[in-house]
Amino acid sequence: MRGVRSLILLVVIAIPLGWYAYRDYQKPAADDGPKKDKVFTVEPDKIEEISVKSESGERTRLQKSGSEWKIVAPASGQPDAAEVSGLTSNLSSLELERVVDENPPDLKEYGLAQPRIEVAFKSGGQEHTLLIGQKTPPGTDLYAKRADDKKVFLIPGHVESTFNKATFDLRDKAVMKVDRDKLDALELTAGDRSSKFVRPAGEWQIAAPVQARADFNTIESLVGRLAGLQMKSIIDAPDADLKKYGLDQPAASPMPLRCRA
Repeated sequence: MRGVRSLILLVVIAIPLGWYAYRDYQKPAADDGPKKDKVFTVEPDKIEEISVKSESGERTRLQKSGSEWKIVAPASGQPDAAEVSGLTSNLSSLELERVVDENPPDLKEYGLAQPRIEVAFKSGGQEHTLLIGQKTPPGTDLYAKRADDKKVFLIPGHVESTFNKATFDLRDKAVMKVDRDKLDALELTAGDRSSKFVRPAGEWQIAAPVQARADFNTIESLVGRLAGLQMKSIIDAPDADLKKYGLDQPAASPMPLRCRA
């Protein structure tokens, strides 16, 4: 009997608690605060050209053709897709934290007389420029302004790592493009010795200097390293004298030969 009374008591307590939980669930989420203005009104996929001047003074220009981005200055090259996506998405979502001065008499105090970082872009035929100056004393925000507006405002400090990019930071750093699933021939040269490997039916085989079965894991490990090989820096121009780097007669030369369509 005591057990039945305890069960009834628990049910009586649970019903109102369940009702309050359901009622609170049905309430719209509370607004965390006033909605912040966007610095730019632009969609990321509508941006067609970007120019970035980093703190070092290096300027990089990227252009979009169709759905593909290219670095066009200071030299042509393939950009890092993730870096470009970071630029376009942050330009689109960047929020104005707070207006500091509607009509500043002197931009020097904000580091905007000569901005550390400049990001210009084109969208729908219109040009827009973001100028970034010093950090605020706490270091949490950045002083910034649009080139076409007088007012100085704050933007989140974390976007500095996205916008403060030199040309090498923005380029694709893959040493070579290797599609591991489609690669079916590989040649490895070390000194005066050369070996060729083929994969006619999913299994790696030695094709030269002898014909034999290859160690699958060893070749796959080599292919994986080639596919993931990244440049750390660029130290010379494409027409440089290779002899001073020992590249006129390289010590080793792994070369993907053929990929399936």
